[in-house]
Amino acid sequence: MSRVTKWSISGFLLGCFIFITSPSFKELFTNINFWHYKELSLYLTGSIAIVYMVMSMVLSVRFSVVNNYAGGLDKAYLIHKWVGIWAFVASIIHWFTETWFINIAKALFSLPPKVKGTSNISEFAKNIYHIGNDMVEYAFYVFVIVLVIALLKRIPYHIFRYVHKLIPVLFLFAAYHAFTIQIKGQWFGSLGSYILSIVILIGVVCAIIDLLQLVGYKHKVYGTVEKIEYNQQNNTISINIKTQEPFKFSAGQYVFLRFGSLKEPHPFSIAGYDKDSNITKFIVKELGDYTASLKNNVKVEDVVIMEGPYGTFTFNSDNQQVWVAGGIGITPFIARLEYLVSSGQKVDNVDFFYSARGENPFVEVEKLSKRAGVRFHYTNTLKEGRLSFDKIKQFIKDAASVSIWYCGPEKFGKAIQDNAKNAGIKNNNIHYDSFDMR
Repeated sequence: MSRVTKWSISGFLLGCFIFITSPSFKELFTNINFWHYKELSLYLTGSIAIVYMVMSMVLSVRFSVVNNYAGGLDKAYLIHKWVGIWAFVASIIHWFTETWFINIAKALFSLPPKVKGTSNISEFAKNIYHIGNDMVEYAFYVFVIVLVIALLKRIPYHIFRYVHKLIPVLFLFAAYHAFTIQIKGQWFGSLGSYILSIVILIGVVCAIIDLLQLVGYKHKVYGTVEKIEYNQQNNTISINIKTQEPFKFSAGQYVFLRFGSLKEPHPFSIAGYDKDSNITKFIVKELGDYTASLKNNVKVEDVVIMEGPYGTFTFNSDNQQVWVAGGIGITPFIARLEYLVSSGQKVDNVDFFYSARGENPFVEVEKLSKRAGVRFHYTNTLKEGRLSFDKIKQFIKDAASVSIWYCGPEKFGKAIQDNAKNAGIKNNNIHYDSFDMR
């Protein structure tokens, strides 16, 4: 079962458990009435929706313990995306039940009259949750727009990023509604209320951290651009960043870089590190507007904020390792090779498959591989076609114990993962980094 599936099921079950341990659940069996069941369904879908929202908020603030549990920050972002989608689905059902469902039901069936009983809730208390109802309705419509922008990858990343900043504000409206609506259902004092209130509080704290721009603040260090070079042959940009203090990381990890002249932080794998001069090296491929703008907008001595390191792509396996890189996905492997060479280590259990268009754009990698004892295999996709798993499989000694380490294009990686699983390689032995942050 994938991590996304586990988190999704966990959120759904927690939402259901909150409802089951609330007073509303007991009323399912004591007050059998169409209109009452409609109200109870709102509590159920609302509980599920707010749990998913809180999960999304928790995953967005980059807590180390959460990232580790999710399998790395890149996996956390994928889970964040999907629990956000499930929050949207539950919210749609919640909204539909409250609005269009009744109109459709009236058109199809003869509904019983809606009878209002006496209530011991004060007018002041009613006004409190009525305000929440009104706020969350408008917040819902904005949330729909924000989610559509997030899912449409044709919309530029910088627009997505700025619009995405609205989500913590929208969540606070939803949190107020979820907390105060308990007045109407007379939940306070029940186990479900306590659990729901704690969940909401966690989400509010995360939303405030996000709004105050404190995400990842413990992992931020300042540096300056020491060198920047553009390689026209393979359309890559080499950037060296010097920090005052030593920067600790494991080969294969990545950081978010925020240059002074550019407002958006972007993730980049660390390609190397010189401990004598505290210089961290990056190799960036021109793949979009942002990366293409680096060579014109970033200058030597520019201030840079480095946030990290993140990621679990750290080659921590004693069995045979198969490295697979496509295009600029080679950078974490360069860092690992440099680490092996600089520390005087020589391995005999690693096969490194690298594919790119044309002749090998990183000739020095083959030399580093030889010095580190890594068996290097290059595929020129223009002449040989796409690197196939059949070629890789020839070098696998024992599928039950081998580990696959992949970094590169998403579709290529998906094919590698599927073929590796079909070949009998365990899912927890297939490692990859994904930089799809939306």
